Amino acid sequence: MANLKKHKIKKLLKSLILPVFLIFLAVAFFLTNTKENYWKDISEKLNISSQSVNCDMEVHFLNVGDADCAYIKCGDYKILIDAADKEPSDTVCEYLIKHNVKKLDLVIMSHPHRDHIGQMKSIIDNFDIDKFVQSDIPENILPTSVTYENMLKSLVDKKVNTKTLGAGDNFNLGDLKFKILGPVKSSENLNNCSLVVKIEYKDVSFLFTGDAEKAEEYSMLKSGRNLNATVLKVGHHGSTTSTTANFLKAVHPKYAVISSEDKQNKNSVIKRLEESCERVYKTYENGNIIFITDGKNIDIKTEK
Repeated sequence: MANLKKHKIKKLLKSLILPVFLIFLAVAFFLTNTKENYWKDISEKLNISSQSVNCDMEVHFLNVGDADCAYIKCGDYKILIDAADKEPSDTVCEYLIKHNVKKLDLVIMSHPHRDHIGQMKSIIDNFDIDKFVQSDIPENILPTSVTYENMLKSLVDKKVNTKTLGAGDNFNLGDLKFKILGPVKSSENLNNCSLVVKIEYKDVSFLFTGDAEKAEEYSMLKSGRNLNATVLKVGHHGSTTSTTANFLKAVHPKYAVISSEDKQNKNSVIKRLEESCERVYKTYENGNIIFITDGKNIDIKTEK
């Protein structure tokens, strides 16, 4: 009787092997395709290019409304350019924390208007900063706002190494080359005191213009310096005060990024950019915009 039961059990197990194996294959196939489709959906949602590019350098243009803020990572170096407006508060800190930033090797303030330094105090208070860079601003036009004064106090309290730079100053940070193209000369217009910075990584370059207006663009053109760049962070949020035809021709960017709210019609600047560039990205349409490069090729992904 015992042998008969054992025989039946063995027979039953043998009969179950093939169906169980087939079920296992079916489940594995389903999960594999689901995973592939999941990542395909994610890639399409983020608009990730199909081209594979080594992530040597990342440049993040944050969606911060009518304000500016960019985070750059290259190797172990982390850089912040401007710090948005005061509202919504702590968005820049939260973004950096999300990207595991504990220390900033370089912070660049283009100029001290609130829409560029709104959250700078919070950045200084919450992160270790190796060097803080600003432009030389005439004393008679220095802001007297609480935002600016609080930022200065935090710089002093944390004993941050602060440098004032102008056109012609160059320096390196790891494999990154920084070239200061403006301001070329002193101005009574705070926008035209914007620190204009060109950052080069191998064959790729990014030009950050702050809020530099037509007069400063003209001065940069007259200076004879090489303005050509792969990516242009469009001056003054895409307004008609900046990005003249001659300046755009000299920069000759492949891509342009406008950081602003959707308050603009198709003004002359946007039309000019769309005619000149391969692609114009707008934070109010695309959300956060991230450029990924190996120094030769570029991938671009967007939040929207």
